[in-house]
Amino acid sequence: MAMSVLGIGSGIDLNEVLNQLEAVEKTRLTPITTQQKAVNAKISGFGKLKSALTSFNSATQKLQKKALFQSRTATNNDNYFSVKVNSKAALGNYAVTVDQLASSHSVATTAINDKTSALGNSSQSRTITIEQANGEKLEVVLGENETSLEAIANAINNANITNEDGTTRASTMNASIVRSGTNEYQLVITSKETGEQQAITSISSDDEQLNRVIGFDKNQIDSSAMSEVCQAQDAKFSFNGIAITSASNTVKDVISGVDITLKATTPTSQNLAITADNDKAEQAIKEWVEAFNQLQSTIATLTQFTAKETNSDELNNSNGPLIGDATLRNIDQSIRSIFAKGQAGEFTVLAQIGINMDNNGTLTINENELKKALSENSDAVAMLFTGDGEKTGIANEVVAKVNGFIDSEGMIDSVTNGLNSTLKSLDKRYEQVNSSIEQTIERYRVQFTKLDVLINSLDSMSNYLTTQFDMMANLKK
Repeated sequence: MAMSVLGIGSGIDLNEVLNQLEAVEKTRLTPITTQQKAVNAKISGFGKLKSALTSFNSATQKLQKKALFQSRTATNNDNYFSVKVNSKAALGNYAVTVDQLASSHSVATTAINDKTSALGNSSQSRTITIEQANGEKLEVVLGENETSLEAIANAINNANITNEDGTTRASTMNASIVRSGTNEYQLVITSKETGEQQAITSISSDDEQLNRVIGFDKNQIDSSAMSEVCQAQDAKFSFNGIAITSASNTVKDVISGVDITLKATTPTSQNLAITADNDKAEQAIKEWVEAFNQLQSTIATLTQFTAKETNSDELNNSNGPLIGDATLRNIDQSIRSIFAKGQAGEFTVLAQIGINMDNNGTLTINENELKKALSENSDAVAMLFTGDGEKTGIANEVVAKVNGFIDSEGMIDSVTNGLNSTLKSLDKRYEQVNSSIEQTIERYRVQFTKLDVLINSLDSMSNYLTTQFDMMANLKK
C-alpha cells in the first residue's frame, strides 16, 4: 500500500529530498528564461528606437518644405484693411488707398402697421420675381395665406434658384422685417453679395395688389413702391498707384501671394510692408535639432554599458538591451553620414548656419549664426535642407533614410519579426524542458513512494522477527 505522505514509512524526509531534486532540475530552465528576458528587452528597445526615429522624421519633414524658408509677414494699419500673405509674396513696401467699400443693395417697403396681415389679393397663389443686374432671377411662389410681410420674408429666405441643368441652389437674397416705429414694420430685401453686378434691378408680382407694396424698378425708382436704402457698389482702391475695382471687399492675389480685405476708406495713403518671417524656419530647425538629440539620448540609453564591478567583464543589470547591436549602430551611422556629407549650394554643411556636433554626438545651435544665415540668405538655408526638392538636401535624404528604417517592412520591423520568431522558439523550448522536469520529478516521486513502502515493510519484518526471537529465548529459560 502506497504511503500518502513521503517519509512516514521510512522515517526519512523524502519530501525535502524531492524538493531539492526539483530545484536542481529547474536550473535547466534558467538559460531559457535568461534568453527570453534578453529577447523581450531587445524587442522593447527596438520599439523605443522606432518611436524616437518617427519623432525625428516628423521634425525633419517640416524642413522639406521650401515655403517654410519663404514665410512672409505683413505690417499695415489694420483699421483700414487686413492682409494675408504667403510665401509667393514679394518683399517690399506698398502704398494702399481705399476710396470706396463694396456694399450690398438693399430696398425696403413703406411702413406697414401689421407684419402679419395679408397684403395680396384672394388668389390661391402668386409669384414674386426678383431680378439682379447679373441676370440672376429668383422666383418665389406664395400661397393664399402667405402675403404678409412676415410670410414674404420667410418665403424669400427659404427659396431656391433653379439652375439651367435643373439643380437648385440657395437664394441670393436675404429678407428681414425691421420695426421702424411703434406698430410700423418694413420689409427689407438685401442682396447677399456685394458689388454693382449683384444689384436688384426689379421686384414684381403677378398679384397687382401685392405689387403695389413690393414693386421695384431700379430704372424708375421714384415711381416704385419700394425704395433704396443702400446702393450696390464695388470696392475701389489703389495699390501702389494702380486703381483697382472689386465686387468684394476681400480681394485675392492683388499681387501674387497677397490677399487684402478692405475695412474702411483711408484719409491718406497707407503703408503695407511685406517682410521675411524667419521665426517659423528658426523654430522648425530648433525642433529638428531637439528631436535629433532626443534620438541620440534614446540610443545612448539603449546601448549603455556599465561593468558589474570595477575591472569586471560581467555586465551590470542596468545595461542597455541593444548594447553592441549592429542594426542600431548602422542606423545611427547612416544618419550621421548625411550630416557629414556636403550638399550643393552656398551652404554645404550644417556648421555654416551655426549647427555643430559636440563630442557627445549631439547637435548644438549658435543662435546668432543661425539668425544671421536666415536673415541674410534664407534661400541658401532652404537649399541646404531641401536641395532639389526630391532626393538631395539634408531633410530629403534623412527622411528617405529613416523611412527605410521605420516603414512597415523596414529594417526595424524585419529585426523585430526575427526576434519574435526567436521568442516563440524559446517559449516552445521552455514548455518542452518544463514538461521533461515534471516527468522526471513524477518518476522520482513514484520511486520514493516505493522506497518508503519497502523500508516500512522491512521495518515491520524486523520488528516481527525480533519479537519471535525474544519469545523463543523466553521459552528456553
